[in-house]
Amino acid sequence: MNFLRTLTTRAAIPKSSLQSSYSTAATAAASKTKGNVMELVDSQQVQAANADGRRELFSRKNHKGVRPGSVVLVETYNGPGEKTTSTFMGICTAIRRKGIDTSFTLRNIVMRVGVEQRFALYSPLLKSIKVLQKPTELRVRRAKLNYLRDQPGKVFTSLQSLWKQEQLDKQK
Repeated sequence: MNFLRTLTTRAAIPKSSLQSSYSTAATAAASKTKGNVMELVDSQQVQAANADGRRELFSRKNHKGVRPGSVVLVETYNGPGEKTTSTFMGICTAIRRKGIDTSFTLRNIVMRVGVEQRFALYSPLLKSIKVLQKPTELRVRRAKLNYLRDQPGKVFTSLQSLWKQEQLDKQK
């Protein structure tokens, strides 16, 4: 190893000759924007996927949007190209904001078993998101509500009445 160091220092090759002088489209785009190329690509993907205003629903600045503790009803397609849908209603326990990879976690008790589902916000399989109850009524003070896993009866009893009301409204 020391032999290589002494060999390279004695050769005294100028650094400019070691650097490549070609330019790619990525480096040209980076020099024009003077920022991170991945941030630019991510923001373009979010704008393309945000056709129905999902970004504003999960924005930190939107106080009327989804927050941890909100009761949310999510309708998803069962598969790509299928017309059948399934619904899941639960309490939003966490929101992970990572650009195009933004996701949120819902928790509910189904047949006396705790069920958590994580949904990708910009997934094409996500049909609709509806906020049924705001977190101000539930008195939530945390960003991640993982403590609800240990207290199954704390909030989930009111979800059954909300589910019945939503089904009645859907039939009308």
